[in-house]
Amino acid sequence: MSDTYVPESSFASLVLTLSSSAWVGLGKIADPVSGELRKDLAGAKLTIDMLIMLRDKTKGNLSDDEQKLLAAVLNDLQANYAEEVFEEKKTKEDKTGETPPPPSEGDKAPEEEDEGGEAGKDTSGETSGETA
Repeated sequence: MSDTYVPESSFASLVLTLSSSAWVGLGKIADPVSGELRKDLAGAKLTIDMLIMLRDKTKGNLSDDEQKLLAAVLNDLQANYAEEVFEEKKTKEDKTGETPPPPSEGDKAPEEEDEGGEAGKDTSGETSGETA
């Protein structure tokens, strides 16, 4: 048997694993395989959207600590994603001297649940939350 430590499976470890993937995509932490910083905003958005789906699908089944962890992770990731998208568009605008066209659906920040606890609908008919 190997002496390699394997952490216990838990909801928190799933959330933190997914959030680490999003942080790599945002270019905020190094890729664990290559050791390099790289940006993949589409990948980061997909991972944030998965965390939102996880929140929505587990609503009412999480402990208070699990809910707080997921909410905090989503708040941090969404704020950083919006900042990165803004900076990317600003950089493109500075380089070309032109204002870029409005964002497409794929460029919008992953949405957050509103205060009433209801998730909004996007134009494709799939449910997601609204940005706070």
